[in-house]
Amino acid sequence: MVDLSAGCIPMWSSQDAATVTGGPGVVERPARGASATPQPEYGTEIAGRFRYRLIKRLGKGAFGSVFFARCLDAGVCDDAPPEGVAVKLLGRGRERDGLHLLKRELSSLRALQHPCIPRLYDWNLDGALPFVALEHYRAGDLRELLHRGAAVGEGTVWRLLHDLLSALVAAHRASILHLDVKPANVLLGGDGGFVLTDFGVSQAARIRHGTMPSSLGTPGYQAPEQRQERFDRYDVRTDLYGVGATAWALVTGIHLSERLRLVREAASGATFGLPPVSQFRIYCSPALEDVIMSMLVIDQAKRPGSAAEVLARVQELAHASEDPAGAAPPVTARRRSLAPREVSELLRSLVDPLLAAIVQSHGLDRYFVAFEDGEILCQEGERSYHAFLLLRGRVRVVREGRVVGVEEREGSFLGEVSTLTGLARTATLVAEGPVRACVFNAAELEEFVTSHPPIGMRLLRALAERLARPAGSARSPAGLTGAAGLESGQEADAPTEG
Repeated sequence: MVDLSAGCIPMWSSQDAATVTGGPGVVERPARGASATPQPEYGTEIAGRFRYRLIKRLGKGAFGSVFFARCLDAGVCDDAPPEGVAVKLLGRGRERDGLHLLKRELSSLRALQHPCIPRLYDWNLDGALPFVALEHYRAGDLRELLHRGAAVGEGTVWRLLHDLLSALVAAHRASILHLDVKPANVLLGGDGGFVLTDFGVSQAARIRHGTMPSSLGTPGYQAPEQRQERFDRYDVRTDLYGVGATAWALVTGIHLSERLRLVREAASGATFGLPPVSQFRIYCSPALEDVIMSMLVIDQAKRPGSAAEVLARVQELAHASEDPAGAAPPVTARRRSLAPREVSELLRSLVDPLLAAIVQSHGLDRYFVAFEDGEILCQEGERSYHAFLLLRGRVRVVREGRVVGVEEREGSFLGEVSTLTGLARTATLVAEGPVRACVFNAAELEEFVTSHPPIGMRLLRALAERLARPAGSARSPAGLTGAAGLESGQEADAPTEG
């Protein structure tokens, strides 16, 4: 990541950044009365921390162009860009919306550093030609590959899923939604892999204000909630739909933007937003089709809860000799398993007024799961993607065969770190006697916390107390679970989040 505080060469002025060359190396000033926004062309020189000369236009969109450019200061210091970079520039007459998009992309890329996301080298938003300089990928994008009509093996599709999901795991951990996953935004890496680009419409989840028309995605690859303009419903599952549609296009060879009649709406009674992959590709393994279609479920609540969850499944299935998919995770399959009488009795027994009001008035009973004495909620070292909100009972926290704590406070969260980050479980959680809990996947947990700020504040205070507690001190009160635990280097006798 570029260090703005390290200036191996001085920042060039806005006036310098606006200069246009009549030819390579020949600098001219715009004539008096000329447009304030010069037209970028071959030979145009721009500058941020480093200087660049535009060589070739790679593509043009609604808000600007992408050029291949030569860095004129390549090699002058350790963090200087390579000689060849991709430069994204605003187009004429697009200053307001285009600059907003460019700022969004810059904000996202500054927060991200991942092999499947282009590296950010430089930028200048103050000149007459605002730009960002990014890593350049010579092989083009996935849209071009689709237009070639070449047959694609399943190994390539598995790699696409792996790389896009890996990029989204990094983005979602930084609370960034991409919102426009499609073939044109997937670059072909030099090693046969794929890179997710164009974070210009990215935003945080569940945003109601400050959205732009571009955040509705691209026809054919939009999630149903984007087509319905349900901005408040945008979450990690919105991006998963885009991944599923992009993989579907690669498998079938059909560019969905050109075949919109294939898109299915909820009103049709269909389960999936697109027809089964096997309807267009005879030789498609059940494992691959199952993963792709799981992300294309129209009902957002029935899609996987996180990119990390699907990535783990991809890693498991890509090289499997047989398809172990099909059955839902045991905990998920058991939701709604409590009898109505038991649900009513459980709701009446809740002591915490806030929790009782939330559970009773918002229908959280659909997430209830019953665990019996000695039953394991989750296992140390596994990658499972469900968090637990304890409603009744005691849960023993075990690490490396040793009990490190007991959680029994009504309203305690357990397992939220692994659920939200995709990290392996740091402890085993075991029921001591009957236990009743709400079970959430990552998207459901995010929705629950953001929809109920008092619950979110309780969780934040619990995490803050855990982080502030000196290492090796006595264990925190029961119920103070959270994102620190052993993953933040605390002593092994501290309770962990599982």
